[in-house]
Amino acid sequence: MGKRKTRPRQRARLPRVLVVDANAGYRSVISHVVELAGGEFESVAEFDAAKRQLERPRKFDLVILGMSADSRVTPKQLGELRASARSPFILLDESSNDAGATLETYEAGASQVLPKPFVPDALIGAIKAVLRGPDVASVVSIATKIELGGLVFDAKQRTVKSDEATASLTKREWQLLSFLLANPSQFFAAEDVALPAWGPDASIEQFRTYVTRLRQKLSPFKGVCEVVNEKGKGYRLVLQQPKIPVA
Repeated sequence: MGKRKTRPRQRARLPRVLVVDANAGYRSVISHVVELAGGEFESVAEFDAAKRQLERPRKFDLVILGMSADSRVTPKQLGELRASARSPFILLDESSNDAGATLETYEAGASQVLPKPFVPDALIGAIKAVLRGPDVASVVSIATKIELGGLVFDAKQRTVKSDEATASLTKREWQLLSFLLANPSQFFAAEDVALPAWGPDASIEQFRTYVTRLRQKLSPFKGVCEVVNEKGKGYRLVLQQPKIPVA
C-alpha cells in the first residue's frame, strides 16, 4: 500500500480590522491592541480613505473608529461606513461627559461604544466579544471596568480602586494614565506622551504638572501602580501584582 499523502495544514486566517483615527498616536495604540486581541490591522487617518479601503473586494471583519472633538463623524457618515463595510463597528468616542447622549446617537450604527481615552484591556475585550458574533451578551462591564494588578480601573468613573483606597482622576489625568496603560513598562519622553494623550494643544509644562498630580493620586498604590521617570530614559508606568505578605 502506498503512503497516504497528507495535505499541508493551512494557517488560520486572522481577523482583519480597519483602524480609523485622525490622531497618529491613537492609531498606533489601537493597532497594537488589535494585534494583542489576535487580529491583523490596516490603519487610515481620514474618512474618505476609510471608505476607499472598505470598497475594496477583500472584506474587513471589524472596523474601529476613533473620534475626537476636532475629528467627529456624523451619524450619516457612520451609516455610510457601515454600508460599505458590512461588518461590525466599535466606536471610541471622546465626546462630552454625557455618555448617554453618545450611546443614543451612535447605538444604531456601532456594535460597541467605548469612552476615549480607553483602557487597553477594555478594547481587547470588546474586540474579542464583537468578533465572536451577535450571540455575545453586552460587554459594557468589560469595556468600562477592568482589573489589573489587583486594582480596578473604571473608565466611566475615572477611578482606580483597591480594597483599601480609591483615586478619582480628572479627564486629563485619566487620559495620561490611559496612554501609559497602553504601553506599560515602556519609557517615553515627555513630548512622546503629551501629543498622543492630549492632542496638539498639549505642552511639556502641562505634562509635567499632570504627571506630578497623577503620581500623588496613585501614591496609595505604590509598588503596584506608579509612574516613574529615569534621567535619559523618560517616563513609564510600572504595573505589577501586589506582593503577598509572608505569614
